[in-house]
Amino acid sequence: MTDTRHPGFLTPERHQRGEDAASIIYPVVSRRARGLSLGINLFPDSKHCTYNCPYCEVQPFSNPHARLSEGMIEAALREFFDKDWPAYAKSFALEDISISGNGEPTCSPFLEEALYAAAKVLSEQVSLDAKLFHVPIVLITNSTGFLSPQICELLHRFSQEARFEIWAKLDGGSSELHSILSRSNYAFDRIVGDIAHFAAITPVKIQTMICRDACSGRVLFDAERYCGALMSLIGQGARINAIQLYTTARPPAEPWIASIDDIEMAMLASIVRRCLPSEIRLECFGRSGELSIPNSGQEQWPK
Repeated sequence: MTDTRHPGFLTPERHQRGEDAASIIYPVVSRRARGLSLGINLFPDSKHCTYNCPYCEVQPFSNPHARLSEGMIEAALREFFDKDWPAYAKSFALEDISISGNGEPTCSPFLEEALYAAAKVLSEQVSLDAKLFHVPIVLITNSTGFLSPQICELLHRFSQEARFEIWAKLDGGSSELHSILSRSNYAFDRIVGDIAHFAAITPVKIQTMICRDACSGRVLFDAERYCGALMSLIGQGARINAIQLYTTARPPAEPWIASIDDIEMAMLASIVRRCLPSEIRLECFGRSGELSIPNSGQEQWPK
C-alpha cells in the first residue's frame, strides 16, 4: 500500500484520503493555501454535498468503515501532530487547518466539534512552537450553510474565539451559470443574499471556480454579471477579505469540464480587479499556479 501520509508523497495534484485516522486528517500541498494544508474530512465514509458540481475534484469515494464518532477528530489531530508532524515540519510550514473533505462541511453534525477540536489542538501546538501562531482554521464552504440560522450563529461565535477564515463559494455570476455549475435548486440570488447577510457580521473570502465546457468551448463565467453580484454584496454591507478565482487543478468529476489557460484567467481576473474597491485583495490561480494580477490601468499579461 502506498504511504499517502509520507511527506515525499505530497504534490499539489494529490488530495489523498487514507484509512483509520488518515481518513479524517489528511495533509496536502495546496496551491490556494500556498503550501501545506492539514485537511479535516467530516465525511470519511462517502461524499455528502448540497451541490453536485461537474468540476468537483473529490473523486468517487467510499469507505463505509470510517464513520465519525464523538472524539475522533481531536484524537486524529493529536495523532497527526504527535506522530507525523515532526517529519512534515522538516520540509513544510503549516499554512492552515482546513475543514473541507468529501462534501459540504456545514452539513455535518460534527462541524462544531471539528472547529473547537482544531482550535484546542492548534493552541496546544502553538505553546510548543510559536511559528504556528499565524496558522488559521479555514472553513471551505459552498455557501448553502448560510441559509441556516444555526450554522450562521455557530460560525459568528467561533470567529470571535479563534483565528478563523471562511472561504465562501460563488460561481458563475448568473442564475443560469450557477445552476450549471452547482446542479442544484438553490437560487443564485438567494445565495448572494445569504452571503451578504452573513458577511455583514463576519468577513468572508469569496472563492469562484472558472472553467470551460470542453464540448462547446464556452467559458462558464460571466464576468460582467459576476462583478454585479460582487457590487451587490458590497452594497449590502458584506465584509469581503478577498476574491479568489481559480480553475481546475485535478481531474474533474465530469469529462466535459476543462480548465482555463493562464492568459485567459489573467484577463478575466483583471476585469474583476477593475470593479473591486482597492482594499479588497484579488487572488488568481491558473493552471501553472498563482498569477499576478495588476491593479486597474496596469494590465500586464503572462508571457
